[in-house]
Amino acid sequence: MSETILEVRGLHTHFFTEEGVVRAVDGVSYALRAGETLAVVGESGSGKSVTALSILRLVASPPGRIVSGEILFRGADLLKLAEGDMRKIRGRRISMIFQEPMTSLNPVHTCGAQIAEVVELHEGLSRDAAHARAIEMLKLVGIPSPEQRANEYPHQLSGGMRQRVMIAMALACRPDVLIADEPTTALDVTIQAQILELLARLRRELGMAVLLVTHDLGVVAETADHVAVMYAGQVVEHAGVREVFARPCHPYTAGLLASLPRMGERRERLRVIPGNVPNPARFPSGCRFHPRCPVAIDRCRTEAPEVVTIAEGHDSRCWRAAELAAGTLDGAGGTRA
Repeated sequence: MSETILEVRGLHTHFFTEEGVVRAVDGVSYALRAGETLAVVGESGSGKSVTALSILRLVASPPGRIVSGEILFRGADLLKLAEGDMRKIRGRRISMIFQEPMTSLNPVHTCGAQIAEVVELHEGLSRDAAHARAIEMLKLVGIPSPEQRANEYPHQLSGGMRQRVMIAMALACRPDVLIADEPTTALDVTIQAQILELLARLRRELGMAVLLVTHDLGVVAETADHVAVMYAGQVVEHAGVREVFARPCHPYTAGLLASLPRMGERRERLRVIPGNVPNPARFPSGCRFHPRCPVAIDRCRTEAPEVVTIAEGHDSRCWRAAELAAGTLDGAGGTRA
């Protein structure tokens, strides 16, 4: 088993607003091993991206603040580092691909200059050497005519190419960990497949670990080794990807999987999880999923469930996890006959 390279322990990131305290991340824990991909999934508003930003200490303050917890990178707590030391890690040891490349790339600098700036800053290369590294990275991520593209501006490239530039920039210093926040959201299906294959190939070639933030379970099935399912600021299920798809042990996970369209299955309408993610400034009592849960019992409405271990490497935050694991309960609909 490979070593744990990044571990989040009991992370709380809150936003202090006029409406009250917004508990966007409320006790999140998960671990990422070297060379593996951990997918963090959930609906919009579940806290996935805020957790990722917290790892790099990029949460805007005010109004946001990391209230408590630990973020251990190779054993060192990132939350205790001075800002100068954190800058040496951010972009070099841990890099991030953001959701929308057009707003993440600087429109007044060429793509090559933006990649070169990263290696100049972190590795102290000369301008010529940094430019050569930029061309090398553009070639690595599969951009044709990299010498020409290095001198072009973001608006001159397609969406897929801009995303590849973002990946090239994130990988320029050969990081240990790559955080990919919805890396294929704005791309068409063909380009999505190319980007996912690229990330998988680069992970194999460079030996880096990938933290993939997504809401797309199809992407998870193709690329991830482990899955952390988030709901209302908490991890509600954590397991290997095959285990989650074969035996979901939280009703929220079961609902997400049941909502997927399947080849050959005829339905008049797709199944959905009723209701919405709760307001993080006013979470419901008990289990945060109980207002939307088809198998909730009285205890779910009054007591917040603890994380229980179903099997080695498979955890669930649900009072009825044992019944779901045993197969006597269908988390997406009710009791099985």
